[in-house]
Amino acid sequence: MNTVSSASITGMVVSLLLCVAAPVALCILLKRRTGAKLSDMLLGAVVFVIFAMFLEQMLHLAMSAVFGEKLTGNLWLSALYGGAAAAVFEEFGRLVAMKYFLGSQLDKENALMYGVGHGGVEALFVGGLTCVSNLATASMVNGGTLESALAGLDEAARAASLETISQLWTLPSYLFYMVGVERLIAFALQICLSYLVYRAVRYHRRGFFLAAMGIHFAVDALAALLKDAVPVPALEAILAVIVIVTAIFTLRLYRAETEKAVSG
Repeated sequence: MNTVSSASITGMVVSLLLCVAAPVALCILLKRRTGAKLSDMLLGAVVFVIFAMFLEQMLHLAMSAVFGEKLTGNLWLSALYGGAAAAVFEEFGRLVAMKYFLGSQLDKENALMYGVGHGGVEALFVGGLTCVSNLATASMVNGGTLESALAGLDEAARAASLETISQLWTLPSYLFYMVGVERLIAFALQICLSYLVYRAVRYHRRGFFLAAMGIHFAVDALAALLKDAVPVPALEAILAVIVIVTAIFTLRLYRAETEKAVSG
């Protein structure tokens, strides 16, 4: 049996720490500097779970049952559908939360804290749990206990499990670091999108909501289209550029709003 390299394990640990540390650090920073409420962060986390992990997944199951390979087997169709579904469910979730739950209490500070909750719980579920699972499996591989753990499976299931687990020692070590990088990019995007939806709700500017939908769709669809076409670092670099441009635009809006409030 092969072993998982220390470089790969380090990558898993670093990525796990990034998935946990980034939301916690930004939450503390916003709390201290703006007085934003922790309940706003919790609302963002809960709404993400309901809309993205429950309602959206129900749609995916229904679509898969109806269309099967016609949907999942077509790269372009699958990417466009996946991007659209993520954009619709997550952005409408944000819209509902800010309009009906935050309501008159909605301001730019708690909009950012909401984004920390939304992006933070996504980082934990998508990146953090993956890292924990990989670390646990790597520990069994290197400790020599994997064979006994798989002993109860039939031959077909055991072979399938080993094929999946083998990626822990066959994939380049740097890919395990990229999990954390990818989650940081997504985390930053979720905060920006939360601010754009806040502007749409607070100032009745539908264009900001459509912008959030469009950016979300573009990022998710592009990631799906390019994931097997370009190296992972190149893909993350492309997505990072999109997020940086979005962040610059968002920061300018935020500063302009702050200056207007001070001068007014």
